[in-house]
Amino acid sequence: MTNLVRRLVDTAADRGWMERPAYFVDEDVHRYEDVYAGAARAAAAYASRGLGPGARILLALPDGIEFVRAFLGALHIGAVAVPVNSMLHPDEMRRAADIARPAVVVSVPEFAERFAVPVLTPDVLDCDGPVPAYAPCTTDTPAFAAFTSGTTGGPKLCFHTHGDPEILIRAAGAAVGVGPDDVSYSVPRMNFAYGLGNSLFFSLLSGGSTVLTPRRLAPGDSLAVLERYGVSVFYSQPTFFAHMLGHPDAARILGGLRVAVVAGEVLPESLERTLRGILGPRLLNVYGTTEIGHALLANGPGEMREFTLGRVLPPYRLRVVGDDGEAAAPGVEGRLEVSGPTIGLGVPHGDAAPVRLAADQWYSTSDAATMDADGFVRVHGRLDDVEIVGGVNVHPTEIEDRLMAHPAVEEAAVCAVRQDTGISVLRAYAVLRDPLDSAAAEALRGELLLAAADSLTWYKVPHDITFVARLPRNPTGKLLRRTIRALAAEDSLR
Repeated sequence: MTNLVRRLVDTAADRGWMERPAYFVDEDVHRYEDVYAGAARAAAAYASRGLGPGARILLALPDGIEFVRAFLGALHIGAVAVPVNSMLHPDEMRRAADIARPAVVVSVPEFAERFAVPVLTPDVLDCDGPVPAYAPCTTDTPAFAAFTSGTTGGPKLCFHTHGDPEILIRAAGAAVGVGPDDVSYSVPRMNFAYGLGNSLFFSLLSGGSTVLTPRRLAPGDSLAVLERYGVSVFYSQPTFFAHMLGHPDAARILGGLRVAVVAGEVLPESLERTLRGILGPRLLNVYGTTEIGHALLANGPGEMREFTLGRVLPPYRLRVVGDDGEAAAPGVEGRLEVSGPTIGLGVPHGDAAPVRLAADQWYSTSDAATMDADGFVRVHGRLDDVEIVGGVNVHPTEIEDRLMAHPAVEEAAVCAVRQDTGISVLRAYAVLRDPLDSAAAEALRGELLLAAADSLTWYKVPHDITFVARLPRNPTGKLLRRTIRALAAEDSLR
């Protein structure tokens, strides 16, 4: 039997972890024994309602012990847990439910009207009825499904199996090196595949502890969490790290981490320099996708090369191919393709058959990348993020990095706009660390444009720069480039 929950429970019992703290939530400490007892009660509640193997259970809960119990209880009975962001707009949450097509939803009472299926509240899952036997599963039995971010179209569901988490911890988990003495905290929430690995699989499979915060904290509050709980492993996105660095205690607190893991978008070179100045080799830059389940590239451990994502993590494989489908030469840009045993392609709805690639099949990530002769990989952004200026392909991230190298700039985004003359030029949007009056802003604009002209080929230099209060991002922190392009098109018509 390969039921993941039984494997977790047996591992904790065999290794003497049951009395260890598994989760810290505010003032509460939840031991491994408490977690698994709560999951068993959730399984009993599901079973008492006729739910069993294959049932889709939508979890619309914030990060917290209720989420963990509801998730593990679903896997206990062989159901498929489908986490969704509990902070979604009601219309978006209904859309997520339409995609997931669940038998039930686990959520708070006030969300009940959003769904056409029964809603089970966390207190209902605290059931003292008979606990069902673990559903018999294989390593290929679907266990959970994660929504794609929808940055290139509507969200889809990627299914992962009872066997996937142990593969993920042998790959990305080994790179992070989570152990029994670690306390982890993840800014990415557990409704994302990346956050689920960070806060649930990696710690429970290694005997470590995890801090959960029901709401997504501001950068300063997250720094306080790191200090309060003695966090040793911290996961976040580049943008969040950039915001954190504006806090006066950031360098001191981040410098106390055993490892800081950054993922979710291309790490700007200027930000990497700053973080490496604080963390050195303890900064771990990783790359993965929802389809993969977590990360398959890591810049470390052991060997690190600045401004790369490191080498592929076994058992995964990776290649960079040109438009002809053939392998690109070292240093030549192409499309990143990966293969491995956990890749689940997105399907349009929850009752569709999961689509899983065989371990030797190649999956195209649609990311532009280059690979050095010795296997170190650089990802430049999505192929559909490329802008065309003067008939030449331009990666916005290169220009954005130059702009963010200035200490006054916190974030930047670049896109192409077509002028009335028909000529395409680049427009930049920048978020400043501190507000400036109009004269100072104009002076900074000129300074940034001159600096870009000094370090970039002419067609990569923005035609103008607009200062904005914020950039549009999705809940995972990824920049919404389609929204930026729409904003630029609207601005050009004014």
